[in-house]
Amino acid sequence: MKTRHTRAPLLVGVSALLILGLSACGATTDAGSSEGAEGAEVTEEIQPLVAGVIPVTDIGPVYMAQQNGLFEENGFDLTLQPAGSSTEIIQAMQSGQVQVGYGGSTGVFQAVENGVDLVIVAAASATPDDPDNGINDLLVTADSPLTSARDLEGKKVAVNAPGGYTQLLADIAVKADGGDPAKVSYVQMGVPDQPAALDSGAIDAFVAGEPFGTLGREENGFRTLANPFEYLSDSAVVAGVWYALRSDVEKRPDYYAKVVEAIDAANAYALANDEELRENIAEFTKIDPALAARIRLGSYGKLPLTVENLQPIADWSLELGYVKKPVDFDTLIWEP
Repeated sequence: MKTRHTRAPLLVGVSALLILGLSACGATTDAGSSEGAEGAEVTEEIQPLVAGVIPVTDIGPVYMAQQNGLFEENGFDLTLQPAGSSTEIIQAMQSGQVQVGYGGSTGVFQAVENGVDLVIVAAASATPDDPDNGINDLLVTADSPLTSARDLEGKKVAVNAPGGYTQLLADIAVKADGGDPAKVSYVQMGVPDQPAALDSGAIDAFVAGEPFGTLGREENGFRTLANPFEYLSDSAVVAGVWYALRSDVEKRPDYYAKVVEAIDAANAYALANDEELRENIAEFTKIDPALAARIRLGSYGKLPLTVENLQPIADWSLELGYVKKPVDFDTLIWEP
């Protein structure tokens, strides 16, 4: 069993509101209660929180925060409910089983345009600061005759979900290289199956997702055909987000304000504790810890949830036809 790392009390992430609340109530007892000014015992309520997640590396910060007690400190009994896609998470959210969900920003834009009244409440992950350290490279075999992204016209490219964020990245690379994304043949395939399919010749390229990008480069000798992040934006952008139903947020604004504080705290802690984050990613995704120590990761806790940090993906989504209308961030981003 992995040894847990214990955070120093209030090292990062405990909100100023919670600190002030504890100060006002007095010393906290071992049972999680405190004595008020009149000597009466006041119990801090722990509320249930179910988060719909896709088991990828971006969930590492929240998983780590669950394990080291940060969510409990912020008043939540967190349950991570795995799902195969944002569609499944949204369905669970609509039935009341899930309060907050993780997904790519493009998928949220599309869901809203299709009539699901969602709001984005927090940033989950951002693209790497260094474009050369791409976490979603287009990979080909070492001896592939393809030399640039536009050569993918007429070729088979594997993505985990057609029309989603990974396909958008491939389209960006093809378009920026002077090619026509509409001429690329996208094949839906589970991320773990993509390296073997490329090796066998069943596909010509795939949009790498970690840890399979690192595995493909190290064990199969795959090479990078194109790095979409070179064309996505001149700087890092928010790519993964946490979202909720607008109706739920409007009914319980105080609850969701605390959820946002806890998520932001988890990202801040992840930013300051990379080694521990990678250990938790290995545990959550069930990969070799040695591999987790080498994989490429996005950035967590560096970029706030702002229009500026989401706009590049929204612009590309519109330009490439993933959404039909400009994204209305004035209503999409929820601020506590």
